[in-house]
Amino acid sequence: MANVATIRMPKRFDYSSSAEFNTKITAALASRGTITLDCNDLEYIDSAGIGLLVMSQKKVQAQQSDLVITNLKPAPREILQLANLQKIIAIT
Repeated sequence: MANVATIRMPKRFDYSSSAEFNTKITAALASRGTITLDCNDLEYIDSAGIGLLVMSQKKVQAQQSDLVITNLKPAPREILQLANLQKIIAIT
C-alpha cells in the first residue's frame, strides 16, 4: 500500500505561509507517496500561494510522488481553476 501524507492547509495561503508550508512538504516527501493537501479550512489564496503550489508540485514530481488537493471551497477552487492548476495538480 502506498504511503499517504496529509497537510492541512491554513485559512489564508499566501507568502506568509511559505516557510511553514515548505517545511511540511519537505517532511511529507520523506514518506515517498501521495501528498494530500486538505483545504477544508482554506478561504483565501493569492498568487504567492499558487506559486508555492506549483513549486511543490515540481518537488513532488521529482520524487516520483503525487500531489492531490482536496476539500476546496468554491472561491479558492475558482481561483485555482482560473490559474489552470488542475492541469498539473489533481484537484478532487
